[in-house]
Amino acid sequence: MPDFTKSKLAWSLTWDADWVTSVAFLGPTRRVAAGNNLGQILVWELPDQVGSPAPKPILRLDGHSNVVSSLAATPDGKTLLSASYDHTIRYWDGAAMAAPSETIPLNAAAIAALKGRSGKIPALLEAKVGIVKPSRTLDAHREWVINLDLARDGTTFVSGDDAGQVIVWDREKATIRKQWKVKGWAYAVGLSPDKKQACVSERYPVVFDSARHAGVKLWNAETGELIRDIGEPFKKAYLSAAAYSPDGKLLALGRGGETETAKVALLDPGSGKLLADLTPGHLNGITDLAFHPDGKHLASTGRDTVVRIWNTESKKLVAEVGKPRGGQFKDWLHALSWSADGKWLAAADMAGAVQIWNFA
Repeated sequence: MPDFTKSKLAWSLTWDADWVTSVAFLGPTRRVAAGNNLGQILVWELPDQVGSPAPKPILRLDGHSNVVSSLAATPDGKTLLSASYDHTIRYWDGAAMAAPSETIPLNAAAIAALKGRSGKIPALLEAKVGIVKPSRTLDAHREWVINLDLARDGTTFVSGDDAGQVIVWDREKATIRKQWKVKGWAYAVGLSPDKKQACVSERYPVVFDSARHAGVKLWNAETGELIRDIGEPFKKAYLSAAAYSPDGKLLALGRGGETETAKVALLDPGSGKLLADLTPGHLNGITDLAFHPDGKHLASTGRDTVVRIWNTESKKLVAEVGKPRGGQFKDWLHALSWSADGKWLAAADMAGAVQIWNFA
């Protein structure tokens, strides 16, 4: 098992076309994919060793026309799923190979921002990438698809949109197994490992974060019937992230929004009972949660640009990576993904990069 106290920022993969909003390792491969606010998706092939030169992207996945809100890959890495504000979910060949055919800039925004100022202008970073088209497009959603969660066996996933539509999909057949509607935006969704339960956090469309935003419920993913409302402990903040542990015995929820301190909550998904609030909390809202493959550790991140790693058995903070960089309106880390071997962690950085940490 990796030593979480010995972390190293292996690479900061520059990509400043816009905010980087989503990230996913592709199964057991060395590939990592990231999406941004423009609907673009890039794929990198990471070196095996820390200290190797930072890689450049090898592929661009073309198809989305709006924010890529979520990425998830099947355990074998052969299929990548993407959800977008363009109302679609798309499938991509995770093992795709395409001859380099288009040159893209990687730090053009940074250079433009520095023009006219004193000091040295960095050299333009470019990469020649192959272009890949989606293998399948799902268009059952009629509004922004805000999130999706893929079951750990890769056979089933759940998606939610800002019209409150929740859909449970057969991933292989690309067909709808069950769907239902909630009152607010289906803002954060999670699917239990046995695919029998779905957690849906609702966010209501009001200007300021308040109790009116709060709403989190557990649903029977097979029948679409409500199991229970577990929103009572979360009345003062909406839930921005949900993740089930690999064994299904824990449900982690992240408080989002512009709260002063946002904590990770651990619940028993069977009873809905709140087991613990993990402290210290993140400053100004959590954006994503990701269980480590060992099932005993959880990573959390948010608007404070810090990643915290927790032991979910002891409920203690094990390690912290990254540093605060100036506040919630300057930098966020939007999303997290662990590699299959648990030794690497990727983060989608609002500042225009994909951060890759290694754990010895």
